[in-house]
Amino acid sequence: MAPSPRRSSSAPLFAFALSAAAVAPACAQQDTSPAGSAASAAPVVTRIRFFPAPGQAAKMKGARFTGSITGPTNDFEELVKITDEPREGAWNEIEVKGKDAFRFVKFEGTPNTGAEVAEVEFWAGGRKLSGTPFSTVAEDGKEARRAFDGDTATTYRGREVNFQYVGIDLGEAAQAAAPTVSVPSGAQPGPVKVRLKSATPGAVVRYTLDGQVPGPDSGTVAADGAEVEIKESTVLVAAAFRPDLVRSVATVAAYRIGAGARAAKSVTTFHIGNSLTDTMVPWMEPMGAAMGRDWKFLRFTIPGAPTDWLWDHPGGGFGDSRYEQAFLIRAPIDHVFTQPFAGHGRSVENEAEHSQRFYDACRKHSPDVQAWLYVQWPSKDLDDSWSRGEGATKGLPGVQPADTFEAAIPNFLAYAEAVRARIQQTYKGKPVRIVPAGLALANLKKAIEGGKVPGMADFFAECFSDDLHMSKKGAYLVSLVHIACVTGESPVGKVPPLQSGLTDEQAKVFQQIAWDAAKGYRFSGVGSGTPAAKKAAAK
Repeated sequence: MAPSPRRSSSAPLFAFALSAAAVAPACAQQDTSPAGSAASAAPVVTRIRFFPAPGQAAKMKGARFTGSITGPTNDFEELVKITDEPREGAWNEIEVKGKDAFRFVKFEGTPNTGAEVAEVEFWAGGRKLSGTPFSTVAEDGKEARRAFDGDTATTYRGREVNFQYVGIDLGEAAQAAAPTVSVPSGAQPGPVKVRLKSATPGAVVRYTLDGQVPGPDSGTVAADGAEVEIKESTVLVAAAFRPDLVRSVATVAAYRIGAGARAAKSVTTFHIGNSLTDTMVPWMEPMGAAMGRDWKFLRFTIPGAPTDWLWDHPGGGFGDSRYEQAFLIRAPIDHVFTQPFAGHGRSVENEAEHSQRFYDACRKHSPDVQAWLYVQWPSKDLDDSWSRGEGATKGLPGVQPADTFEAAIPNFLAYAEAVRARIQQTYKGKPVRIVPAGLALANLKKAIEGGKVPGMADFFAECFSDDLHMSKKGAYLVSLVHIACVTGESPVGKVPPLQSGLTDEQAKVFQQIAWDAAKGYRFSGVGSGTPAAKKAAAK
């Protein structure tokens, strides 16, 4: 059982000095050695102290703290869960055991709370960790920094009530730099020699040639300056390690060698959304390379943000956030995606209007761009209006209150199809297509529960990292569906497991499910040359 919170024996309040780079408490216990210096140990969180916001202590039971090496929006792993009710109006402390070091650490609130919290402190042994605050979109006056300012009278609270979080980024200096490859992914006429290097002094680079992510004691060490010879088509995965730093993000490069190595087709995709769009950040480009594409993945995301918020807040969030300028300098863009989200409760008209604004802005410089709506999935507990058949989905054809994950998917598709139909009334570009990611997940759930995925029995345990977000295995499937829709080709036998943790046999089942979902859904555009598909897409 996960440890329970206990009241801290001492609860000093610290004064914080704010800067653009970090939030650094001015106190004797604060770590003062440079992040990643030889004198410091890796920032492994061993305990967490937190102070509930007024009236929120009971609601924090079931909340959790998580960490990621990748970014503030994806690939999070649980550090510890709050299993007992914290004390109101007091500091609480919870122990963390046996976890790795992470660059991004955060507090994830329970449903209907907005993750409201007064203070959070992450400790690595005797030193308190500091970094740049981040969060889902916050209420005015309750920004992320309020949870790390040392003042228990101020609080963070998300603008939405579900799937909200607040945390800190320890910074680039706390993490080994990801290795670079001297030869980029792609097709090569013959064997190539690839040099691997990390910009972090003293870091050891390890690699594999089977698509698996190396660990600090696994994989092959790439000697400094040495070259790795790639003689046949393969996927190279490399990571950098140094004992006092967070391990690097994995670098993935796919090479197609020999006579079958045609010149790769160039594909540029631009994705607009929130953390469910960030699900695909580390996957699309190496998957595209495995499919014979020179893939450029671009994004503009703000965690927890609806489409209208994204439109109204250029320059915020992650990626190419100055989207109008990005549409100019990144042109030509082949595909542009928006991501409606159930938790925001936006009307069909609102979503259609703002998705089309993004499509039209992109078409100014990329007139042949294909526009897409990316369909998400329900949370495990079906705690959203779409799953219940309420809000914006009420009255749409075929919508019914759902009591299972699979039964909720038609409601999600009905919303996306209604948005698409609304857009088509005035949109001058190519007919809008839909990525049926949620449909593929529902089919995967059925396959796992039917014993058709070797070694898997629990869909949610395997594919979810929390109530809504994907694990690496779930992200692998969602990304495969995008790949299948964009390319119009089956990924079966072409895309390796990469860093998903899947076996080759499991990965092939995932690939087939992704392909079946793409080619079987009328608005995906796959098989659009058939008369039936053309008729459906024209509606």
